[in-house]
Amino acid sequence: MAKHCTEQPAVLRMGDMGSIWSLITNFLAGSCVHDKDTTLEIFHKIINVISALIRLRRDLVIHTLPHLGSVLRQLLVIVRTVRPSLGIKQTSLVTDTLPRWLNAKQPIGVEEVRVLARLLETLTTKYMVRNNAPNSETQKAESLAKPFSKHATYVLKAYITVMNDPLCLLPSEHRKELQRGLYALCSMIGDHSRDAMMVSALDTGGKLTMKALWKEYEKQRYVGKG
Repeated sequence: MAKHCTEQPAVLRMGDMGSIWSLITNFLAGSCVHDKDTTLEIFHKIINVISALIRLRRDLVIHTLPHLGSVLRQLLVIVRTVRPSLGIKQTSLVTDTLPRWLNAKQPIGVEEVRVLARLLETLTTKYMVRNNAPNSETQKAESLAKPFSKHATYVLKAYITVMNDPLCLLPSEHRKELQRGLYALCSMIGDHSRDAMMVSALDTGGKLTMKALWKEYEKQRYVGKG
């Protein structure tokens, strides 16, 4: 599937999208049993497929944005690590949410978090669609930023939930690598959606995390603008 999406994107049809999202969702679904060793290649292939769809087949993805938002939330959830010294039951509460190919003793690394951040940034980058439509030569380069904006709120909420999970940790180096991707999500939702999210979707801890993230976003946004 990865090769098909990245090397032959023009042949994809709307009817293919359901199967693609379903397969990715299944690969990211939680499991109560896990492989002995983490297979990071699966993570990278998932990222490559989603990136290719966003960059090359925006015309198809735009009709399946809830699915895109769902898998992005799943990806953010699996980059967290289990807090040390937890009991067996508490550890299982976390590990059961991880896919089979991800062993909690070999968590997602900094390089994987970096490519996830780049994936989030592609949502705000303008690309030309690659399909076989007759008017493909006259189309404009566009991004998914505006149509995805209402879904970006839920992706950000997934990050905030991870940050405030008492059973998990998001290492500082992971948070640093994620920043650019999180800022891309912030740029999509705007002040109004942020305020609505703060009021209706976040608890006290979530509000504090969101305020801190937005402060850093605003700080980097206005760097160099006097």
